[in-house]
Amino acid sequence: MADVESPITTDLDLERDGKQVSYLRVPHSRNDSAWGSILIPITLVRNGPGPTVLFTGGVHGDEYEGPVVLSRLSRELEPEQIQGRVIIIPAVNLPASLAGRRLSPVDGKDLNRVFPGSPSGTMSQIIADYVQRALLPLCDAVVDLHAGGYSLRFVPYISMHYLDDRALTERTFAALKAFNAPVGLIIKETSGQGLIDYEVEAMGKVFLCAELGGGGMLSTETLRITRDGVYNLLAHFGMFCEPLPTPPRPGTACRLMEVPDPSYYHAATVPGVYEPFVDLGEPVEAGQLLGQVHALEDTARAPQPVAAQQSGLLLGVRAPARVERGDCLGVVGRDLLFHQMT
Repeated sequence: MADVESPITTDLDLERDGKQVSYLRVPHSRNDSAWGSILIPITLVRNGPGPTVLFTGGVHGDEYEGPVVLSRLSRELEPEQIQGRVIIIPAVNLPASLAGRRLSPVDGKDLNRVFPGSPSGTMSQIIADYVQRALLPLCDAVVDLHAGGYSLRFVPYISMHYLDDRALTERTFAALKAFNAPVGLIIKETSGQGLIDYEVEAMGKVFLCAELGGGGMLSTETLRITRDGVYNLLAHFGMFCEPLPTPPRPGTACRLMEVPDPSYYHAATVPGVYEPFVDLGEPVEAGQLLGQVHALEDTARAPQPVAAQQSGLLLGVRAPARVERGDCLGVVGRDLLFHQMT
Protein backbone atom coordinates (compact mmCIF):
# COMPACT_ATOMS: atom_id res chain seq x y z
CA MET A 1 0.00 0.00 0.00
CA ALA A 2 3.04 2.28 -0.19
CA ASP A 3 1.61 4.02 -3.31
CA VAL A 4 -1.61 5.06 -1.51
CA GLU A 5 -1.32 8.23 0.58
CA SER A 6 -2.41 8.08 4.20
CA PRO A 7 -5.60 10.00 4.94
CA ILE A 8 -4.09 11.05 8.28
CA THR A 9 -2.74 14.60 8.35
CA THR A 10 -0.90 16.71 10.93
CA ASP A 11 0.72 20.12 11.19
CA LEU A 12 3.60 18.55 13.13
CA ASP A 13 7.04 19.11 11.57
CA LEU A 14 9.04 16.03 12.55
CA GLU A 15 12.33 17.66 11.52
CA ARG A 16 11.98 20.95 13.40
CA ASP A 17 13.74 21.58 16.69
CA GLY A 18 11.71 22.63 19.69
CA LYS A 19 8.55 21.32 21.29
CA GLN A 20 5.38 20.80 19.31
CA VAL A 21 2.09 19.66 20.79
CA SER A 22 -0.44 18.77 18.12
CA TYR A 23 -2.75 16.08 16.73
CA LEU A 24 -2.95 13.35 14.14
CA ARG A 25 -6.17 14.14 12.28
CA VAL A 26 -7.93 10.92 11.31
CA PRO A 27 -11.00 11.42 9.07
CA HIS A 28 -14.10 9.89 10.68
CA SER A 29 -17.35 10.38 8.83
CA ARG A 30 -20.38 9.47 10.90
CA ASN A 31 -24.08 10.20 11.10
CA ASP A 32 -23.71 13.29 13.29
CA SER A 33 -20.51 14.66 11.67
CA ALA A 34 -20.18 14.13 7.93
CA TRP A 35 -16.70 15.68 7.70
CA GLY A 36 -15.65 14.82 11.21
CA SER A 37 -12.25 13.69 12.49
CA ILE A 38 -10.67 11.96 15.44
CA LEU A 39 -7.80 14.06 16.81
CA ILE A 40 -5.10 11.87 18.36
CA PRO A 41 -2.71 13.93 20.55
CA ILE A 42 0.98 13.70 19.63
CA THR A 43 3.96 15.58 21.07
CA LEU A 44 7.38 16.03 19.50
CA VAL A 45 10.39 17.20 21.52
CA ARG A 46 13.53 17.66 19.41
CA ASN A 47 16.94 19.19 19.98
CA GLY A 48 19.50 18.64 17.24
CA PRO A 49 21.03 15.32 16.21
CA GLY A 50 20.71 12.24 18.36
CA PRO A 51 18.55 9.15 18.78
CA THR A 52 14.83 9.10 18.04
CA VAL A 53 12.61 7.26 20.51
CA LEU A 54 8.88 6.73 20.04
CA PHE A 55 6.74 6.16 23.14
CA THR A 56 3.21 4.84 22.63
CA GLY A 57 0.41 4.16 25.07
CA GLY A 58 -3.28 3.41 24.86
CA VAL A 59 -2.98 0.87 22.07
CA HIS A 60 -5.63 -0.93 24.09
CA GLY A 61 -8.16 1.41 25.64
CA ASP A 62 -8.50 -0.30 29.03
CA GLU A 63 -4.79 0.03 29.88
CA TYR A 64 -3.98 3.25 31.70
CA GLU A 65 -0.36 3.52 32.88
CA GLY A 66 0.87 4.46 29.41
CA PRO A 67 -1.65 7.25 28.73
CA VAL A 68 -1.21 8.82 32.18
CA VAL A 69 2.60 8.71 32.27
CA LEU A 70 3.06 9.74 28.63
CA SER A 71 0.60 12.61 28.98
CA ARG A 72 2.71 13.80 31.91
CA LEU A 73 5.91 13.31 29.89
CA SER A 74 4.51 15.39 27.05
CA ARG A 75 3.94 18.26 29.48
CA GLU A 76 7.22 17.91 31.40
CA LEU A 77 9.87 17.22 28.76
CA GLU A 78 11.55 20.29 27.24
CA PRO A 79 13.96 20.49 24.28
CA GLU A 80 16.84 21.89 26.32
CA GLN A 81 16.80 18.75 28.48
CA ILE A 82 17.61 16.37 25.63
CA GLN A 83 19.73 15.72 22.59
CA GLY A 84 17.79 13.98 19.82
CA ARG A 85 14.07 13.46 19.22
CA VAL A 86 11.28 12.06 21.39
CA ILE A 87 7.87 11.31 19.86
CA ILE A 88 5.05 10.78 22.36
CA ILE A 89 1.58 9.39 21.57
CA PRO A 90 -0.15 8.79 24.91
CA ALA A 91 -3.31 7.19 23.42
CA VAL A 92 -2.68 5.81 19.94
CA ASN A 93 -6.08 4.11 19.92
CA LEU A 94 -7.90 7.18 21.17
CA PRO A 95 -11.44 5.91 20.44
CA ALA A 96 -10.77 2.79 22.53
CA SER A 97 -9.13 4.83 25.31
CA LEU A 98 -12.10 7.19 25.54
CA ALA A 99 -14.45 4.20 25.65
CA GLY A 100 -12.31 2.26 28.16
CA ARG A 101 -12.33 -0.76 25.86
CA ARG A 102 -9.59 -3.00 24.53
CA LEU A 103 -10.93 -2.91 20.98
CA SER A 104 -11.77 0.15 18.94
CA PRO A 105 -15.47 1.04 19.22
CA VAL A 106 -15.25 2.39 15.66
CA ASP A 107 -14.35 -0.83 13.84
CA GLY A 108 -14.18 -3.49 16.57
CA LYS A 109 -10.52 -4.25 15.82
CA ASP A 110 -7.50 -4.71 18.07
CA LEU A 111 -5.00 -2.07 16.92
CA ASN A 112 -2.10 -4.33 17.86
CA ARG A 113 -3.30 -7.12 15.60
CA VAL A 114 -3.59 -5.18 12.32
CA PHE A 115 -0.03 -4.01 11.58
CA PRO A 116 1.30 -3.02 9.08
CA GLY A 117 -2.19 -1.66 8.46
CA SER A 118 -3.72 -0.12 5.35
CA PRO A 119 -4.33 3.51 4.32
CA SER A 120 -7.63 2.45 2.75
CA GLY A 121 -8.76 0.12 5.55
CA THR A 122 -10.78 0.64 8.70
CA MET A 123 -9.91 3.17 11.41
CA SER A 124 -7.50 0.85 13.23
CA GLN A 125 -5.78 -0.16 10.00
CA ILE A 126 -5.38 3.48 8.95
CA ILE A 127 -3.77 4.39 12.30
CA ALA A 128 -1.44 1.36 12.11
CA ASP A 129 -0.43 2.27 8.55
CA TYR A 130 0.44 5.83 9.55
CA VAL A 131 2.58 4.69 12.48
CA GLN A 132 4.22 2.07 10.25
CA ARG A 133 5.10 4.37 7.37
CA ALA A 134 5.44 7.86 8.85
CA LEU A 135 6.97 7.20 12.28
CA LEU A 136 8.73 3.83 12.56
CA PRO A 137 11.35 4.58 9.84
CA LEU A 138 12.49 7.62 11.87
CA CYS A 139 13.01 5.70 15.11
CA ASP A 140 15.99 4.06 16.74
CA ALA A 141 13.77 2.57 19.44
CA VAL A 142 10.06 2.09 20.10
CA VAL A 143 8.62 1.61 23.59
CA ASP A 144 5.00 0.45 23.76
CA LEU A 145 3.43 0.79 27.22
CA HIS A 146 0.70 -1.74 28.04
CA ALA A 147 -1.04 -3.22 31.08
CA GLY A 148 -3.34 -6.17 31.64
CA GLY A 149 -6.46 -4.18 30.91
CA TYR A 150 -9.80 -5.31 32.29
CA SER A 151 -9.13 -9.04 31.95
CA LEU A 152 -5.57 -9.57 33.29
CA ARG A 153 -3.22 -8.50 36.07
CA PHE A 154 0.57 -8.69 35.77
CA VAL A 155 3.65 -8.43 37.90
CA PRO A 156 4.99 -5.23 36.27
CA TYR A 157 7.46 -6.22 33.56
CA ILE A 158 9.31 -4.94 30.52
CA SER A 159 9.64 -7.45 27.70
CA MET A 160 11.37 -8.28 24.44
CA HIS A 161 11.19 -11.17 22.01
CA TYR A 162 13.70 -13.88 21.24
CA LEU A 163 15.52 -12.43 18.21
CA ASP A 164 17.69 -14.05 15.54
CA ASP A 165 19.84 -10.91 15.07
CA ARG A 166 22.61 -11.08 17.68
CA ALA A 167 23.48 -7.37 17.58
CA LEU A 168 19.81 -6.36 17.86
CA THR A 169 19.37 -8.82 20.73
CA GLU A 170 22.23 -7.21 22.65
CA ARG A 171 20.94 -3.66 22.08
CA THR A 172 17.40 -4.60 23.06
CA PHE A 173 18.48 -6.59 26.11
CA ALA A 174 20.59 -3.67 27.35
CA ALA A 175 17.58 -1.35 27.02
CA LEU A 176 15.35 -3.88 28.78
CA LYS A 177 17.67 -3.95 31.78
CA ALA A 178 17.94 -0.16 31.79
CA PHE A 179 14.15 0.26 32.10
CA ASN A 180 14.53 -1.55 35.45
CA ALA A 181 11.02 -2.93 35.93
CA PRO A 182 10.64 -5.53 38.68
CA VAL A 183 10.81 -8.20 35.94
CA GLY A 184 12.64 -8.14 32.62
CA LEU A 185 10.99 -10.77 30.43
CA ILE A 186 12.06 -12.54 27.24
CA ILE A 187 8.89 -13.85 25.68
CA LYS A 188 7.56 -16.03 22.91
CA GLU A 189 4.28 -14.54 21.69
CA THR A 190 1.19 -16.66 21.12
CA SER A 191 -0.81 -13.84 19.51
CA GLY A 192 0.06 -14.46 15.86
CA GLN A 193 0.90 -11.76 13.33
CA GLY A 194 -0.20 -8.13 13.26
CA LEU A 195 1.78 -6.80 16.23
CA ILE A 196 3.76 -3.57 15.96
CA ASP A 197 6.56 -5.51 17.68
CA TYR A 198 7.36 -7.53 14.58
CA GLU A 199 7.34 -4.50 12.29
CA VAL A 200 9.87 -2.62 14.45
CA GLU A 201 12.10 -5.68 14.84
CA ALA A 202 12.05 -6.34 11.07
CA MET A 203 13.50 -2.84 10.61
CA GLY A 204 16.40 -3.75 12.91
CA LYS A 205 15.29 -1.36 15.64
CA VAL A 206 14.97 -1.80 19.41
CA PHE A 207 11.46 -2.66 20.53
CA LEU A 208 10.26 -3.02 24.12
CA CYS A 209 6.78 -3.78 25.40
CA ALA A 210 5.82 -3.09 29.00
CA GLU A 211 2.98 -4.77 30.90
CA LEU A 212 2.60 -2.69 34.01
CA GLY A 213 -0.47 -3.65 36.00
CA GLY A 214 -4.02 -4.44 35.02
CA GLY A 215 -7.53 -5.10 36.20
CA GLY A 216 -8.59 -1.84 34.55
CA MET A 217 -7.08 0.21 37.38
CA LEU A 218 -4.02 2.25 38.35
CA SER A 219 -1.76 2.17 41.39
CA THR A 220 0.89 4.54 42.69
CA GLU A 221 3.46 1.74 42.33
CA THR A 222 2.75 0.91 38.70
CA LEU A 223 2.72 4.60 37.80
CA ARG A 224 6.08 5.08 39.52
CA ILE A 225 7.59 2.07 37.74
CA THR A 226 6.30 3.36 34.40
CA ARG A 227 7.52 6.92 34.88
CA ASP A 228 10.93 5.85 36.14
CA GLY A 229 11.28 3.31 33.34
CA VAL A 230 10.59 5.92 30.66
CA TYR A 231 13.19 8.30 32.08
CA ASN A 232 15.66 5.45 32.62
CA LEU A 233 15.42 4.63 28.92
CA LEU A 234 15.97 8.22 27.81
CA ALA A 235 19.09 8.25 29.98
CA HIS A 236 20.15 4.84 28.61
CA PHE A 237 20.00 6.16 25.04
CA GLY A 238 22.20 9.11 26.03
CA MET A 239 19.52 11.71 25.38
CA PHE A 240 19.68 13.83 28.54
CA CYS A 241 21.99 16.82 28.39
CA GLU A 242 21.04 18.25 31.80
CA PRO A 243 20.01 16.67 35.09
CA LEU A 244 16.33 15.98 35.67
CA PRO A 245 14.49 18.00 38.33
CA THR A 246 13.07 14.73 39.65
CA PRO A 247 15.36 11.86 38.67
CA PRO A 248 14.08 8.26 38.63
CA ARG A 249 14.24 6.57 41.98
CA PRO A 250 16.38 3.46 42.21
CA GLY A 251 14.30 0.30 42.20
CA THR A 252 15.05 -3.24 43.15
CA ALA A 253 17.22 -5.19 40.74
CA CYS A 254 15.36 -6.27 37.61
CA ARG A 255 14.64 -10.01 37.79
CA LEU A 256 15.44 -11.51 34.38
CA MET A 257 12.94 -14.14 33.31
CA GLU A 258 11.54 -15.82 30.21
CA VAL A 259 8.35 -17.36 28.83
CA PRO A 260 9.88 -19.68 26.23
CA ASP A 261 6.88 -21.55 24.83
CA PRO A 262 3.06 -21.92 24.99
CA SER A 263 3.20 -24.41 27.88
CA TYR A 264 3.75 -21.46 30.23
CA TYR A 265 0.28 -20.10 29.40
CA HIS A 266 -2.77 -21.61 31.11
CA ALA A 267 -6.28 -21.34 29.69
CA ALA A 268 -9.75 -22.23 30.92
CA THR A 269 -11.11 -25.37 29.26
CA VAL A 270 -14.62 -24.87 30.66
CA PRO A 271 -16.70 -21.75 31.42
CA GLY A 272 -17.53 -20.79 34.98
CA VAL A 273 -16.07 -18.94 37.96
CA TYR A 274 -12.34 -19.22 38.54
CA GLU A 275 -11.16 -19.76 42.12
CA PRO A 276 -7.40 -19.08 42.38
CA PHE A 277 -5.18 -21.05 44.74
CA VAL A 278 -2.02 -19.05 44.02
CA ASP A 279 -1.66 -15.26 44.17
CA LEU A 280 0.04 -13.09 41.58
CA GLY A 281 3.83 -13.06 42.00
CA GLU A 282 4.03 -16.30 43.97
CA PRO A 283 6.26 -19.26 43.00
CA VAL A 284 4.67 -22.41 41.59
CA GLU A 285 5.80 -25.94 40.86
CA ALA A 286 4.87 -27.98 37.81
CA GLY A 287 1.74 -29.98 38.62
CA GLN A 288 0.69 -27.64 41.42
CA LEU A 289 -2.94 -26.51 41.24
CA LEU A 290 -3.21 -22.85 40.22
CA GLY A 291 -6.96 -22.90 40.88
CA GLN A 292 -10.22 -24.41 39.72
CA VAL A 293 -13.27 -23.41 37.66
CA HIS A 294 -16.73 -23.80 39.19
CA ALA A 295 -19.84 -24.50 37.09
CA LEU A 296 -22.44 -22.50 39.00
CA GLU A 297 -25.33 -23.94 36.99
CA ASP A 298 -24.45 -27.49 38.07
CA THR A 299 -23.39 -27.79 41.70
CA ALA A 300 -23.14 -31.59 41.37
CA ARG A 301 -20.29 -31.18 38.92
CA ALA A 302 -16.82 -31.15 40.48
CA PRO A 303 -14.79 -27.98 39.75
CA GLN A 304 -12.37 -28.22 36.82
CA PRO A 305 -8.78 -28.12 38.19
CA VAL A 306 -6.12 -25.98 36.54
CA ALA A 307 -2.57 -27.27 37.13
CA ALA A 308 0.70 -25.48 36.43
CA GLN A 309 2.40 -26.99 33.42
CA GLN A 310 5.78 -25.50 34.36
CA SER A 311 7.62 -24.36 37.48
CA GLY A 312 8.39 -20.71 37.97
CA LEU A 313 6.74 -17.46 39.07
CA LEU A 314 3.09 -16.60 38.45
CA LEU A 315 3.56 -13.45 36.33
CA GLY A 316 0.00 -12.95 35.14
CA VAL A 317 -3.48 -13.90 36.32
CA ARG A 318 -7.05 -13.52 35.21
CA ALA A 319 -8.67 -10.43 36.78
CA PRO A 320 -12.44 -11.11 36.59
CA ALA A 321 -13.55 -14.31 38.30
CA ARG A 322 -16.03 -15.11 35.53
CA VAL A 323 -14.31 -16.98 32.69
CA GLU A 324 -15.18 -18.44 29.33
CA ARG A 325 -13.59 -21.42 27.63
CA GLY A 326 -10.21 -20.31 26.25
CA ASP A 327 -9.68 -17.35 28.61
CA CYS A 328 -6.13 -16.96 29.92
CA LEU A 329 -6.04 -17.82 33.63
CA GLY A 330 -2.34 -17.58 34.34
CA VAL A 331 1.11 -17.04 32.84
CA VAL A 332 4.20 -18.55 34.46
CA GLY A 333 7.73 -17.30 33.86
CA ARG A 334 11.02 -18.98 34.72
CA ASP A 335 14.31 -17.36 35.65
CA LEU A 336 16.64 -16.59 32.77
CA LEU A 337 20.16 -17.95 32.94
CA PHE A 338 22.51 -14.98 32.63
CA HIS A 339 24.57 -16.48 29.81
CA GLN A 340 21.47 -16.98 27.66
CA MET A 341 21.28 -13.33 26.57
CA THR A 342 24.90 -12.19 26.86
